[in-house]
Amino acid sequence: MKRIIIPLLFTIVSYSQTDVQNVRVIKDDSQVTELVNTLGKNEIKLDVIDLLFQPALSLSYERISDSYSSFGGDVFINFNNNNSSVSWSDRFTISPFYRFYFLNKKDFGGAGFFVELFSKFSFADHTVEYVYGLYDDSIMSPYIELVDESYFDIGLGVGLGRKWINKKGITFEIMFGIGRYLLGETAGADDMPLGVDEVFYDNRPEVTFKGGLSIGKRF
Repeated sequence: MKRIIIPLLFTIVSYSQTDVQNVRVIKDDSQVTELVNTLGKNEIKLDVIDLLFQPALSLSYERISDSYSSFGGDVFINFNNNNSSVSWSDRFTISPFYRFYFLNKKDFGGAGFFVELFSKFSFADHTVEYVYGLYDDSIMSPYIELVDESYFDIGLGVGLGRKWINKKGITFEIMFGIGRYLLGETAGADDMPLGVDEVFYDNRPEVTFKGGLSIGKRF
């Protein structure tokens, strides 16, 4: 009986070791690069948050440089005609970006946690409240005029995010970033129209945000 059991045990142990060796995968840089090339280096994404709640359209293109970095750009178009606090003041923006990815062994290239540096070129609207008649004795009661004005600004910022990708090249991404506009200033005395005594309120933003939930396809 022992003569039968001992060879059988050796066979089982040998088979188990071979099986483990067959399924063990270590993703080094060359393997990750091979996965990147297999899935493709181009990616198009759609932000579902902007589409559902604005309404607005936000499309992104990303080019995977290597396993650890990428570059691309976002285009944002706002279809909301109501320039209120619940909608973005941006009407149209172009936002180039560069990303640094931090991989683990379960990630494909161009996925995982990332840090993004972005710039933003914005065409936007803001509301200004001008006060008339404060210092004019001929006007019995001062009054306020609300004016929607357009402007252009440039912003720089940084963001953090996480991207997942499956073997079909479908991606899901969550990201949030914050930056600052470089050109913008709220309306001052030099900007006031003729006859205006004071600027009561100006909602032109000095800080810009970027983020959302995106679904995309790599090819």
